[in-house]
Amino acid sequence: MFSNYFKIAFRVLWRNKIYVMLNVAGLGFAIACCILAYLNYNYREKYDQNHTNAGNIYRLNSERTVDGSKQTWGVVPLPLAQSMQKDFAGPERLARVSSASVIVKHNDASFDERIHYTDKALFDFFNFPLKYGNLSGFEKADQVIISQSLAEKYFPKRMPVGQSLTLIGADGNNKVYRVAAVTQKIPENSSIHFDIITTFENGFANGKVQADDWSNATRITTFVQLENEQAARLVISNLMPLLAPHNNNHKDWLLEGFSLQPFSSLATSSDIDMPGYVYGSQLNSNPRGVLVIVPVIMSIFILIITCFNFTNVSIAFASGRLKEIGIRKVIGGLRKELIWQFLTENIILCLLASTLGLLFVSQLTPTMIALTGIDLSPDLSKDFGFWIFLILVPVVSAICSGLYPALYVSSFQPVRILKGKTSLGSSNRFTRFLLLAQFSLSCFALVVGIVMTQNAAFQQKADYGYAINEVAVVQVSNALQYSALSQAIQSNPEIKSVGGSTQQISDGTYTQTAKTKLGEVQAQIAQVGGQQYLKTMGISLVDGRQFHDGEADADVSILVNQTFVERSGLSQPLGQQVTLDSARYTIIGVVNDYKEFGLHDIVPPCILRLAKPEDYKYVVVRADKDKLPGVTKYLQSTWHKVAPNVPYRAFLQSDLIEKELRMTQAFKSISFFLAIVTFLLSASGLFAQISLNIDKRSKEIGMRKVLGASVLQIIGSVNRRFVRILSLAFVVGSVFGYLFTNKFIFQFIFKYHPDAGPGPYVITFLSVMLCCALIIGSKVYNAATANPIERLRAD
Repeated sequence: MFSNYFKIAFRVLWRNKIYVMLNVAGLGFAIACCILAYLNYNYREKYDQNHTNAGNIYRLNSERTVDGSKQTWGVVPLPLAQSMQKDFAGPERLARVSSASVIVKHNDASFDERIHYTDKALFDFFNFPLKYGNLSGFEKADQVIISQSLAEKYFPKRMPVGQSLTLIGADGNNKVYRVAAVTQKIPENSSIHFDIITTFENGFANGKVQADDWSNATRITTFVQLENEQAARLVISNLMPLLAPHNNNHKDWLLEGFSLQPFSSLATSSDIDMPGYVYGSQLNSNPRGVLVIVPVIMSIFILIITCFNFTNVSIAFASGRLKEIGIRKVIGGLRKELIWQFLTENIILCLLASTLGLLFVSQLTPTMIALTGIDLSPDLSKDFGFWIFLILVPVVSAICSGLYPALYVSSFQPVRILKGKTSLGSSNRFTRFLLLAQFSLSCFALVVGIVMTQNAAFQQKADYGYAINEVAVVQVSNALQYSALSQAIQSNPEIKSVGGSTQQISDGTYTQTAKTKLGEVQAQIAQVGGQQYLKTMGISLVDGRQFHDGEADADVSILVNQTFVERSGLSQPLGQQVTLDSARYTIIGVVNDYKEFGLHDIVPPCILRLAKPEDYKYVVVRADKDKLPGVTKYLQSTWHKVAPNVPYRAFLQSDLIEKELRMTQAFKSISFFLAIVTFLLSASGLFAQISLNIDKRSKEIGMRKVLGASVLQIIGSVNRRFVRILSLAFVVGSVFGYLFTNKFIFQFIFKYHPDAGPGPYVITFLSVMLCCALIIGSKVYNAATANPIERLRAD
């Protein structure tokens, strides 16, 4: 019986091979998108699953209140961790983790790397298999463990264990370490990553401030192993008395308490765009919000449209097989056999599409890896979920797209079919609804894609209020480094200006309550250099005066931005008093608004204080945008000359908005890609339905010609219904596109955006009408101009 199903299915499909190829290609692409979305979701979902024995491991978090809202931070003060390490009831064991930049000297070359400091218990808590060596000497002061990738970098084709590495820390001192072990490759979807790791004491052996001194502002990650929930409550209660010594020494970072977070939940709390975000985490983040949700929505979107195509074409196929169905019923065929026949045909198509989808995946995976930076290749020998998913997608697609046509067509009475009283085609309400839904989704995607393209172009050219694309920033540790570097680069003709600051705008500013005579304002505070810094950053003075040279203004004067003036209600801000943490300052000038938070949030009230040169932490350099890459290389080479034993830490000011620009480009790429794909799929479905419908109405078209109808009359008669459907689809899709972009995207994600105007809707309407003209018009024109004798000869 099943062999007959397959024989009939292949004959039917071969007879309609052009439409079958269109549907298989469309569904294959949709399945490929679903597979890639699944692989991306699976990668995020399996975060930290390589650590199989971490069920009783917790991270100790700090609880704070910032701007009136409760925040959980994934770090604790170093002295607190030191107290727990020495003598503390509750945890069975504890592992502290911190990191720092170092320079690795190897074969007369210098490399910037990052070293981690931890306790040996970390290797007992988590799974870090060793490729070479062992942990027996981990707690020795001259031992390090390195990753497999670092071993391949520094010791290619050599046994790395026993080799030496010369590391230069922030203090500029050389220290020679011996490689004790090499870890196997750590999975990318792991919260804990390191290339060089050594005992925790090495990180603070030569510090100016002792690790157990409460004036030490260092914050670290701390893991504890607990026996049960009672131990967790005991740990928290024992920690509460330590709040006072910390808060007394750190008024700018007050704590309200502590909490314990299971290690298993770390991966779900590291995405700032999702609920439950934990601030300040020093571990790898797992972006599971937009990067997971958008591909899933996109793939489901495409799959739905493809299933609409399948359903439409299945019904259209059935319209040409009504007599076959009637005869099979007359000679004893059962309804369930007809249902299985139709489902078999769809399952064959879906299996073919799955094979094609795998081919698409093999071609698209390298592109996905390049875009995301992660390897999404499935482990076919272990990932059984992938195989289950690969089987379920085509089966579910076949059932969803083929069940209605199978049930509907098999319900017809054979007598009515053979008498010609049963018809099926484009007049069917369900097929019209599917076509309407299909093109509504396509119009929606087109509107969103065009608006997001406009938005991406707007953001690329947006004015941030300062020279964001012309500034490079180098971090320094003290005034001596600032002075040495700033003097060394002054002679470079490509550098326009040089300034210094303690906090860099858009990076490291802090929130503080500013009190004026009219009330309180939450403002972003930054301590910056004087007039030279503002010139370098491209921030303009709107009113008043600049900071005077020297330190006279450091403790008494401030500059504010225009938003601060507006929010505070000060009509005449110059000379007004502002209180910051009990210190009083006088407003001496107003600067233009600059986008402290980029384009994804509104400009906040900002206050600029004058920093003293001995407190500078940044060297800020300005150059023309096209010359900035060369200047950056020059800065690095100069740094290694003036501070050869100190790691080079620098960034471009534009790097601070790189994430939001990437997100904007991703929105644009995904929405535009979705628009093109859904529109092409809808167009192919329309082509198949029109073609089959015209074949069904060929005799009617022939009769109209014989009776004197003109070509235009025939085109109008056939087109009228489809034009109405596509026009309605345009209205529905445009309304939803407007609501999605203006009431959601622009309201919650992009605070600064262009006025879309009528352009996206005009382009969408013209695209739909052009599609209608090319597909419907061409097919109907060919049918209308054909010789009617050929069409009527059979009768």
